[in-house]
Amino acid sequence: MRALTKTLMAVAVSAFLFTSCGGGSEVCQCADTMLSMMKEAKDVKDDKSKMDAIQEKYKAKMEKCQKLDEGKTEEQKKKMEEEMKACPAYQEVEKMMKESLGGN
Repeated sequence: MRALTKTLMAVAVSAFLFTSCGGGSEVCQCADTMLSMMKEAKDVKDDKSKMDAIQEKYKAKMEKCQKLDEGKTEEQKKKMEEEMKACPAYQEVEKMMKESLGGN
């Protein structure tokens, strides 16, 4: 479980951070999607087919999140990242990541 979950989380969080999903409105919806995806991934253990199903289930939403920063300046992207960090779902994602990686 740990390897597949870590892989999924790493990919998802990378997309999440680099696309600045999280915060308010559409941005917060992305954070909520990420959180839901990670919670489901946590429960599938080492079942690759279930992990693939989770990725497929959230594929369209994650693609939408990844496009949020298209055409944005670096300053706009930074503001989106700050907004993301204020989102309760993002804070829970961070907590889950720390727990999965053995941190506190």
